[in-house]
Amino acid sequence: MSSKLIVIDSETGKTFEHELLDQEECIGRSIDRNTVVLDDSQVSRQHATLQRLGSTYMLIDLNSANGTLVNGKRIKEQILNDGDLISISKYNITYKKLGTVAVKFDNQRIGNTILMRNPEQVVSSLPQIDKAAISHADLSSQAFLDDIEDLRKKAETLSRLYELNQMLGSVFSLEDIFKKVSEMLFRLTPADRFLVLAKDRDSDKLSPIATEFRMGNGGRGGAEISISRTVLDKVLAERVSLLSFDAQGDERLAQAKSIIMQGIHSVMCAPMLGKNGLLGVIYVDCQQVLKMFNEDDLDLLNALAAETAIAVDNAITHDQLLREALARATYGRFMPKHVVDAILANPDQISMGGSNALVTMLFSDVRGFTSMSENLPPETVVQILNEYFADMSPIVFQHQGLLDKYMGDGLMALFGVPYQDENAAVNAVAAAVDMQRRMTHVNEDLKSRGLSEIAIGIGINTGTVTVGYIGSEERTDYTAIGDAVNLAARLEKEAQAWQIIISQATREAVSDRFSVKPKGEVHVKGKKESVRIYEVIWQEA
Repeated sequence: MSSKLIVIDSETGKTFEHELLDQEECIGRSIDRNTVVLDDSQVSRQHATLQRLGSTYMLIDLNSANGTLVNGKRIKEQILNDGDLISISKYNITYKKLGTVAVKFDNQRIGNTILMRNPEQVVSSLPQIDKAAISHADLSSQAFLDDIEDLRKKAETLSRLYELNQMLGSVFSLEDIFKKVSEMLFRLTPADRFLVLAKDRDSDKLSPIATEFRMGNGGRGGAEISISRTVLDKVLAERVSLLSFDAQGDERLAQAKSIIMQGIHSVMCAPMLGKNGLLGVIYVDCQQVLKMFNEDDLDLLNALAAETAIAVDNAITHDQLLREALARATYGRFMPKHVVDAILANPDQISMGGSNALVTMLFSDVRGFTSMSENLPPETVVQILNEYFADMSPIVFQHQGLLDKYMGDGLMALFGVPYQDENAAVNAVAAAVDMQRRMTHVNEDLKSRGLSEIAIGIGINTGTVTVGYIGSEERTDYTAIGDAVNLAARLEKEAQAWQIIISQATREAVSDRFSVKPKGEVHVKGKKESVRIYEVIWQEA
């Protein structure tokens, strides 16, 4: 990464890190629109954006209601420096630059290279020793000693790889992954500079995301270094690791200006091949005249690149799982599991604005709860409500419903959203029947604790309404609005304790799936004409 954000929730102390990968990164409350999600009502749906400018980012506030602060001052836009503190609502966000070196690519072409390796060639390059010939061999011969030395070096390489594998098994920060890999290369090879270039997800462009130097930054902060495009092109085209033993002395690399101008005597580069293709490359070079890379160094880099690709894949997957967990926690509060699964699988299919849809609305309310709660301590009232809703909400989800909201001792649920469902009305009535049946168990529990029994009345209507994310920048809810919603709420008021009242539209939608009896016509608020209603005989359902 060139940069990352360290996010701390000042209320809970929870921390997470986000590594900045893209040209533009968005910050806000909405899960589907932001790469950095801050789950707080004081954060706008899209609060701010980070736009890459060279090796840093510019922070732009998107006219948020509560503003964006940098180092304590409210800003409209500001170029960020390493260590800047961004404050958004209860979140304190530290901007951290992970690499301060700009990279320039040399486009000169080169001819053949000195040595190349495929990833699978690390093992195949082990020396082969004829066991049968060992007893007759001259154990002091140079050839035999060379074979033994080769085996020793390969064993050391495998040992180092095992060591790295153990370290990377529990590391999910790309910065930490590349730091550990660079430390191993500096320890085991003459490398002076270590760079990781990542492939853009939407193009073939390579951008530096990590830079390390053997002697620290060596005063190079803000400087520009050149990387041989000729070396990169060869590695990218053939998906092989490459080594030039002596870059300045090799006439086949004579046209690479960056190698000549910076006094580099040895260069290695290896691709990082992930499960979904090329992730990027690792590029190292040595500027010491008396030292250069050798074949063993290339084998080590080749193997390290493979291990690093696995670790990077794991880190990306880990980040995706965290995002999905956050999405499930947020959506799962009011949507059934199958809808959450569909949204995460195809987020673009959900319209985030308002749209008209045929929906069945269910309203329920506890009868006599107000008078009962007047004689109970507030904490007891809250506990009863929480337990009641804990019984009712899963029933809504089991019948493919969406929990719109709680309203005191009542709830509102929607059926047939966010995806159209021809069985929405049937599901709504079935949910109402199960809710009434469940009340028997709720009351048994209340009686065992010496509390009064409660009962609910339910009203259901089917009609075309506007559904979607409705609200303001400060707060949005997925809900339904329209005359059909109002009628469902009115029918709930008509329902007595233990009753389920449905409209003519819902009656027609469920056909003869449930036993019902006509309840005549009623006049409801907001309607000039009377409304025909039916009672569901849920005991016979």
